[in-house]
Amino acid sequence: MSRRFFKRYAPMLMLPLLLIVIACTSEVSSPTSEVPAPTSEVSKPSAEPNAKPVIDVVTTIYPVTYFAERVGGDRANVESLIKAGVDAHDFEPTPSDIIKISNADVLVYNHPAFESWVVDAVSTSGSESLIVVKSADLPEDIEFKDAHGHAHGDEHGDEHGDEHGDEHGDEHGDEHGDEEAALVKSVSHVIEEVEHGDITAEQGISEIENLVHVLEDTHEGHVDDEHLDELLEELEKVIGHVEAGEIDAGDGIEEIETIIGAHHHEEDRHGDEHGDEHGDEHETLLDPHVWLNPVEAVEQVRAIQAAFTNADQAGASAYAENANVLIAELLAIDKKFIDGLESCALDHVIVSHEAYGHMAERYGFEQIGLSGLSTEVEPGPQRIAKIIDEIKILGVNHVLQEPIGNQKLAESVAADTNTEVLPFHPMESLTPEEFDSGETYFSIMDENLKSLRAALRCE
Repeated sequence: MSRRFFKRYAPMLMLPLLLIVIACTSEVSSPTSEVPAPTSEVSKPSAEPNAKPVIDVVTTIYPVTYFAERVGGDRANVESLIKAGVDAHDFEPTPSDIIKISNADVLVYNHPAFESWVVDAVSTSGSESLIVVKSADLPEDIEFKDAHGHAHGDEHGDEHGDEHGDEHGDEHGDEHGDEEAALVKSVSHVIEEVEHGDITAEQGISEIENLVHVLEDTHEGHVDDEHLDELLEELEKVIGHVEAGEIDAGDGIEEIETIIGAHHHEEDRHGDEHGDEHGDEHETLLDPHVWLNPVEAVEQVRAIQAAFTNADQAGASAYAENANVLIAELLAIDKKFIDGLESCALDHVIVSHEAYGHMAERYGFEQIGLSGLSTEVEPGPQRIAKIIDEIKILGVNHVLQEPIGNQKLAESVAADTNTEVLPFHPMESLTPEEFDSGETYFSIMDENLKSLRAALRCE
């Protein structure tokens, strides 16, 4: 069985077995008829010091775990599925993880553009009461359903996702015959499969070539959309370079991702009705690392607070108080970054992978990534050669490298350019050493600021 098939369908194959296990667990733990089951008021303790947790929460990546722990305080038992030292891009849930989800009151994750496995995991869990929190307030068009086909209440999804995604996305694509938008979406999906390791870059190029040929055959002789025609030509040009051996497939995928992004932004500039109004459907082009912008992290905290309050009304004041304290700290670190990066000689940094778009936009610098948004696609030699040239042209003296990732590549580029490697943390997950030493979101952000100030030559 291929790895791609297993990753896509394993959660569904596990469902019957997991439902049996969950049912058996419920029977063993349920009270006997001689002992009345406690009411919800009795079973949920007050917010006294050292009181037992009221809600069980499962989380994914480190930032949402940290925010959930801070907001939940003593009333929430928070467990992260992604452990320290694990590359969050590579994580796939195990059967025991699915059971944890099925037993939880709340699942907090970032966004489907990062944790693409969450949708299938929620469905496989079979839970009908689970509150699912998409903490990153970015558009998406995925509806969460349980094993019986019932929709889950996604705190951000219902407001920003299904309302502007499923309801308007495909409907308007078909209604208005927007072939360009459909092609962009299909190619984006292929890029996502490559970045997630479901298919190789070579297979991705082949699938994109098939998409181009199908659209050309369908509209042979009468493609009258100028933007679509331009997109097809650009894709064919890159595919031709790959087939001629002028660039490798990995670099081809990177170039195609850039082309797709440019066409998406072009649609936005022309007021395309499938853009901001109805939600960006191209999840692979979204940078989901919103937590690296403290102002956007505030929105994540509020989403978590709302979900916890929904699950535990009695704890509303406690969750609000905890969230307010955390938000004050986020706004303080934001001001620290603004002040620290106010006067800098450079405006570009070289990073190990392009996880810092939200941070860069907030604080006015540009990132150049050795790898793209995902760490799973190895950059080709042409990309690295271009970056080395840019380092020399821009006068950059540092390469910013994350602790979990390809250390050798950054060290090699630094050696070739006589630059220094500095730590720069995307916080997708912590290293075991960072976890054991008690590092937190804020201590790591402080270190990130130090590296940024050095790399940008700030006064």
